[in-house]
Amino acid sequence: MKRRKFFDESLKKVTIAGVGASAIFAPNILRAKKKKFTWVAVSAFDKAGILGRAFQKLCDDITRISSGKLNIRLFHANELVSAFESFDVVQSGTCQMGFGSPYYWTGKSKAISFLSGIPFGMNYQEMSSWFYNGDGIKLADSIYKQFNLKFFPAGNTGNQMGGWFNKKIISTNDFKGLKFRMPGLGGEVLKSFGTNVVLLPGPDVVPAISSGTIDGTEWIGPAADLGKGLHKVCKYYYYPGWHEPGTCLEAFINLKNWNQLDNDLKRLVESCCAKSNSMIASEFFVRNSFAIKKLRDEYNVNFKKYSKDLLQKLKNKSDEVTRNLAEQDPDGKKILQNILKYREMFMFWSDYSEKSFLESRL
Repeated sequence: MKRRKFFDESLKKVTIAGVGASAIFAPNILRAKKKKFTWVAVSAFDKAGILGRAFQKLCDDITRISSGKLNIRLFHANELVSAFESFDVVQSGTCQMGFGSPYYWTGKSKAISFLSGIPFGMNYQEMSSWFYNGDGIKLADSIYKQFNLKFFPAGNTGNQMGGWFNKKIISTNDFKGLKFRMPGLGGEVLKSFGTNVVLLPGPDVVPAISSGTIDGTEWIGPAADLGKGLHKVCKYYYYPGWHEPGTCLEAFINLKNWNQLDNDLKRLVESCCAKSNSMIASEFFVRNSFAIKKLRDEYNVNFKKYSKDLLQKLKNKSDEVTRNLAEQDPDGKKILQNILKYREMFMFWSDYSEKSFLESRL
């Protein structure tokens, strides 16, 4: 009986203490309700096509999964700002998030284009391995932090095609005098052969070829190229895409806005970008598989493979150009050295795995 009385009195004290604690801490719990954020996102890509849909889905996923705690409204290229203004408006904080590819911002940094990939560099699988399990994201953040931005890989085109031309490309001499759209380091390589390289956003490419402003273009690959109608304005479709074997697509976030998020929302954004990185690459792969047959069988596109001799000359020149550009910037040199270290390791493994398997599958 004494023990029972002691238990009842102890329980009563605990209950009273619990009620008192609830009264004390309940206001704090109410005050600790998580903030809601509304972001404006801008894209360097137009609404139509794979990338327009994919980045819309990324924004919608973040909004939905966060239950509206982070609501993101996306404006595609030219809906709010032009394609190449995306970086500036996110850097300034006018908008909070943007989508593009690092080589679109070469005017900002000599090092930044290496993050899109290098000619004869890494494919999608290797790029993703470098970003997530190598030094890629850390190196990218070191560049983007200089512009008040947080970087995430958010997609990959996979191996691209070599470009659309209206004349045959037999030797490096055929690049001389061409007015050709090719961004990034591949464009720098063509410049060394006398090409007049023009950087145009997606919506302007076909009109520019039709009007004669440019002679040809590379865009992405069969699916995106078919959707853009490049087969209607160019005669020859060259491969392989030596200049972009696995191009990184990115999400960049204003650093002040990023730091305002709690850890749960940060993890959500990070996870959604990683999902987007994988989903965009897989969508390109399957759509390219269908599109290339359609271009060949229904539209009778004239496919041309670069000769081994020409590819070797492009490779030699690419190595020279990328080294020279990297030497102009300490960050660029650091990134290129790191990419080459991982590329060498991946190529060694690939000889025993993917390359050997693909050769055996013939």
